[in-house]
Formats: sequence, C-alpha cells, structure tokens
Amino acid sequence: MKWIELSININREIESLVTSLLVDFGSSGVVIEDPEELTKERQDQYGEIYDLNPDDYPEEGIRVKCYFNELDFSETLQQNIEQAILNLDDADQNFIQLHVKHLQESDWENEWKHYFHPFKASKHFTIVPSWEDYETQDTEEKCIELDPGMAFGTGDHPTTYMCLSAIEDIVKPEHSVIDVGTGSGVLSIASHLMGAKRIKAIDLDQMAVNVAVENFEKNNCAQDIEAATGNLLKEETGKYDVIIANILAHIIEQMIEDAYDKLNDGGYFITSGIIIEKSNQIIEQLKRVGFKHINLKEDNGWVCIVCQKVSE
Repeated sequence: MKWIELSININREIESLVTSLLVDFGSSGVVIEDPEELTKERQDQYGEIYDLNPDDYPEEGIRVKCYFNELDFSETLQQNIEQAILNLDDADQNFIQLHVKHLQESDWENEWKHYFHPFKASKHFTIVPSWEDYETQDTEEKCIELDPGMAFGTGDHPTTYMCLSAIEDIVKPEHSVIDVGTGSGVLSIASHLMGAKRIKAIDLDQMAVNVAVENFEKNNCAQDIEAATGNLLKEETGKYDVIIANILAHIIEQMIEDAYDKLNDGGYFITSGIIIEKSNQIIEQLKRVGFKHINLKEDNGWVCIVCQKVSE
C-alpha cells in the first residue's frame, strides 16, 4: 500500500486549528515539527529524553506533516485543505506552503521511527518505542512499550499526555475502565499499569484495534484488556467507573449523554482531543447532561476535561 505525506508550513498561531482540521479531512496521523522544541526548557516539563536534530525543523514557523492513504488522496482534497487553512482567521499567508511526498509502506514505518523515541509523558509514565532499549530511571516509573503502526497515539501530543496525567490521578485498582477510540492502546495500557480491575478498549477502525492488541501483547496485558470494534458507546450495555475518550470535539459531543448513562455513580469521564476554542461548548453540554466537578487542563491550545457523575 502507498501513502501520501502532505507537508504544510504554517505560522505557529494556527497549529491546533490546523491539526484538528487535518483530522477532519481524514488524515491518518499528524506530526508537528516546531523549531521551539530545540530550545525548550524541560526541567518543569515532561519532554523528550533524546537529542533533537535541528535539520528536522523549519527555520521559521511550524511544519505540519499529515498522512493519507493514496486511494483517499486527490488534488481536489489537497486544494480543499489549502483553502481551509488559508481561510483561518489568524493564518499568515506568507508562511503557508504545501508539499506532497509519496511513501511506500516501508517508508511509512521508517518515517515514524525517525520521530518516535523514548520520552517521559507524565509524572510516572514513560513511552518507549518497541524497537529501542530503555532502562527505568526509578522505582515509580511505569514504562509503556509502544509501536504506533498506522493507528498512532504515541503519547507525544498534549491531548494524550494530559490524559495520561489524568489517569495517574484518577484510575484505581477497583475501577472498571473503557477507552473509547483507543488508537494504539496507550491509554488502556496506562490504566492497566494503574491496576484497573477491568478494561475494555474500543475503536471504530479494525486496524486500530489490531495495532492496540499488538501493543497489549508487547506490554504483557492482552489477557487483561478486552479489545473490540465499537461505535463510541452506542453498543455498550455495561457500566463503568472511568470512561476515557481522546478523540475530537465534534465526536465527543455525540457521546456525552451516553457517557453519563454508562458511568456508575461517582464515576469519571476523562476526555481530550478538544481545541481550546471548543472547550466552553463542551463544558456547557457536560453540565446540561448532569456532570459535576469539572476540571480543565490546557496545553498548547488543546484541553483535557475531567468530570464526575455525582447524584444530587
């Protein structure tokens, strides 16, 4: 199978909007190349623990790379993406440039190995690619071995590591957890490492489910996590203590009522994949449905919302 890499130079101010837009257009994954990563102070951040190569970054602005199956990509799609970006209010047309590159399946795999290295994603979780050796730094460190394949979700994105941080704070051994839109399975593995007694991982895409199962096997937890295809929570009949959904705002909106119904009293809904411009709309809907104790974390234009189902 062949893939298309669409490389787009943009100004930094529209990064989160462009990332969300590209996913809406059907991109199978997004890479951000931001030159500020080269000089970023990491003492108070959970960042990469490897050396970055300046040659991988643009001199000005940000480079966004996204990926499409060759069968789904067309010149018309490229033009529509370009026009949608140019129409963004803060878009600087002096920065915006698009370049197309054709990739073979093997090129795809090597491309991800180029970007994906061990990194500390939260206070306790360290994400380690399956092709690299890594030794834990202390007894509290929890390593997640991951091969993103074509489902992605490596943890190297604000939405994912905010969810990982929330999982650290909330998931307990007595909890049952469902991970909606599991992708690579990283959040399910994290829940397992926190000791959750029952975990289910679902995704609409069978390819994502297959990749997640492979990652569960790498982390010796396949026997403890039920993996299945599923359309959000529409087919779920059971109840859970924690529901996790790192998807996109317009999809999260479709599942808020079901999330409330499928939670036990006192249960938590952890959700991200939301750009800050959509956060108030999501919070208002959560409150209307009945969620209480809503907390919000923000990072680089993305938010993670944690709320609780509490009876009056």
